[in-house]
Amino acid sequence: MSTLKKPNLADPKLRAKLAKG
Repeated sequence: MSTLKKPNLADPKLRAKLAKG
């Protein structure tokens, strides 16, 4: 799971989604 979280943080779009969370 942590491996999926790493690329997620690298993605600006996904990062924005997490920030909105």
